[in-house]
Amino acid sequence: MGNCGCRCVKQLDDNYQDEFNAANEIPLTNLNSIPNEPFQTIYNEDENLKYTLHQNEEITTQAQSQHHVHRFIWQSNFSSPVEELLRKGNARVLDVGCGEGPWVLDLASEFQWSLFTGVDVSPVFDHKIGQLNATFIKADVLNGLPFDPDTFDFVHVGFVPFSEKQWQERIARELVRMCKPGGWIEVMDNDNEICQSGLITKKLDAAYRGYLTVKSENNEPLINPRFEEYLTSTGQIINIKREEKSCNLGSRGGQLGIHLVQEMIAKWERAKEVMSELMGVTIEEFNAHIRTFEKEVNDSKTYIKYLRVYGQKSSN
Repeated sequence: MGNCGCRCVKQLDDNYQDEFNAANEIPLTNLNSIPNEPFQTIYNEDENLKYTLHQNEEITTQAQSQHHVHRFIWQSNFSSPVEELLRKGNARVLDVGCGEGPWVLDLASEFQWSLFTGVDVSPVFDHKIGQLNATFIKADVLNGLPFDPDTFDFVHVGFVPFSEKQWQERIARELVRMCKPGGWIEVMDNDNEICQSGLITKKLDAAYRGYLTVKSENNEPLINPRFEEYLTSTGQIINIKREEKSCNLGSRGGQLGIHLVQEMIAKWERAKEVMSELMGVTIEEFNAHIRTFEKEVNDSKTYIKYLRVYGQKSSN
């Protein structure tokens, strides 16, 4: 892993090096001068919510935990106006980049008369599923999926790390190809930017994005992704809408904010050897940065944004 780290340093894009340099020049006294972002208030542990954040015995994997977190944030599994269609039955739904399939299985359980298909390049989903209306297929959307045109009433993509080039050249058109005229396409993601971040948070964030760039063979992760533009560029998507949710990190965000911080630390810990190389620090210094980050998110009133973009395929 040490050799990998050295190789990664040499491959680090100049843009990320600029971010490290800029982060080092930010005076700590400026952190509290940033205007506060207005936040939504749904993230209280309210038993009256449709979906709560409470863990239970059914949540056994990281993918399931993340699905429950996102469902809690939005208080729904989707924003597209397709619920009535799914309840009527015989609707066909596709989840691209389904992973272990928690989104597919959740919806298949709720809408038992509709049909759900999950596809992923890695067959990590459980073949021993209990939902007869859920199917999983190993396939790579970058190479084209094995479905006829105009097959699905609803096409969903959530948190799949495609590059901007991939979205522009392949992904958007493939999603539109498979969607029926009048059907809906929805993308759920975050904007991959930590807002109102302090000095150490900026350094960690830039290092992790540098790590992702090298890991994905220099496909830079999307920052403030322009999903509306990708869908519009196909010339076939209308009624495009964008929704956002802002989530406080740390204790200001309650149970959710604490969980999100723990989730970020966990992913940084898995990449710590490469990230520390990119940052030019020792593992001990990296661990100290993590401890500072936990305090800094509260002092700086740091938050992140989640987004959903959805639109309808034209019937013309």
